[in-house]
Amino acid sequence: MLADDSGAPGERADGSASVDARGGTSSDASASSSTGAGAAPPAAFACLAEHYAGRAIEIGGAGWSLELPDGTRVPHDDGRTKTAADRIASPDVEDIFALGYPTGPIVPVTDPEHDPGRVRLEPLFRATYGANAHEVSAALVPVKLARKTVRFHRRAAPALERVAARIDALLQADPTLDRYFRDLGGTFATRTIAGTDRTSAHAWGIAIDIDTSQADYWRNGPKRVWRNRIPSVIVDAFEAEGFVWGGRWFHHDTMHFEYRPELFDPRCRSAG
Repeated sequence: MLADDSGAPGERADGSASVDARGGTSSDASASSSTGAGAAPPAAFACLAEHYAGRAIEIGGAGWSLELPDGTRVPHDDGRTKTAADRIASPDVEDIFALGYPTGPIVPVTDPEHDPGRVRLEPLFRATYGANAHEVSAALVPVKLARKTVRFHRRAAPALERVAARIDALLQADPTLDRYFRDLGGTFATRTIAGTDRTSAHAWGIAIDIDTSQADYWRNGPKRVWRNRIPSVIVDAFEAEGFVWGGRWFHHDTMHFEYRPELFDPRCRSAG
């Protein structure tokens, strides 16, 4: 028999029942899954289980949803046909993975619909990183990057420390790369994304902007044409540790790197 939220055997009051997506007991710090009749949840939930809070639930004929610790539910598929802008504005779980995140050589982005990694489930981020600025701020720890100390969320800090080790090796081999780190644009900042009411990834302490003087941004310039000056070796160092790069977007922000490990998890490559 399956366990409910209290750990007692049996179904939950709403008709769903819970087991861990990885075959064990669930934990408060990661997403788990629940099944009513032994059916496996979509692959996206097993993938998210490694990185975020919440659980997968299936209730009657309503399909699968992600249930967060506060009871908020986000459907796996809300049934809507969406543009890229729709997915960003009102995402369901599968929208996170609608565009596979590309790695490898840097190429110009010419498709206005191509913004892999810009879809963010804000309720999921709040449940995982902190519900407000006070909670996030309390979870920040110092990380040294290119001889600068920044504050980063403790859940993402180990990944940034690994990036820092890669950057140190790059700087030792090619000191001219230092110009991309002389004046960091910042990490934690409680704010919305420019021109929107959506929360910036910086507000959760999981994003870093490198030197602003070397950056290109889609809102700047008369034609909003994709531009980039960030070398591929720097991009590779961040992506190798689970950070998406804003230069992979048509609506580009090339100084921006954001910790999104689910987009690099092999199980998520086919999730949705």
